[in-house]
Amino acid sequence: MNGSIAKRYATALYEEAKAQFVDQQIYEHLGMLHTTMKAEPDLQMALINPRVTAEKKYKLLLLASGLDPEANTLYTRFLRLLLKNHRENQLRIIIFVYRDMYREQHGIDRVVFETAVEVDDTIVDHLTERIKAHRNREVECVHKVNPNLIGGFRLRIGDRHYDYSYRHQLEKIRKELCPTP
Repeated sequence: MNGSIAKRYATALYEEAKAQFVDQQIYEHLGMLHTTMKAEPDLQMALINPRVTAEKKYKLLLLASGLDPEANTLYTRFLRLLLKNHRENQLRIIIFVYRDMYREQHGIDRVVFETAVEVDDTIVDHLTERIKAHRNREVECVHKVNPNLIGGFRLRIGDRHYDYSYRHQLEKIRKELCPTP
């Protein structure tokens, strides 16, 4: 049920943003808001706290989105509507749905590149360019460090997963040596 509410809000926002030619701007604001929400878990807690007023939540969301509290845009009106209807608990899902719609419409693949250690930006840039050339689409590449991989890397392009980590290779060897009945 909640997912369908979030989808309706995201779809309405996306359709209106396209009509006003601000879909990229909204995409960027939502991206910044998502990044801030991941980095600051207290923001999510404040949004679902009934003791925090709608006006304070609004100002927090604008700050997290990098916007001026005096701005009057489709994005700010959307945030006000969300808070007025007490749907702030749906915001993360709305962000995901909107961003997926935008990427699909604009031919953008989201790529997650995981390595066991930090790698130089030139490696990430080279990977991004290779994927762009191979898939003939735009690419948003996110690099994550995951020490549990031990070595090697994992790559996710859309719904495709490629695991070339040492951890995965060791698991394959373990399964071959000790098959479970």
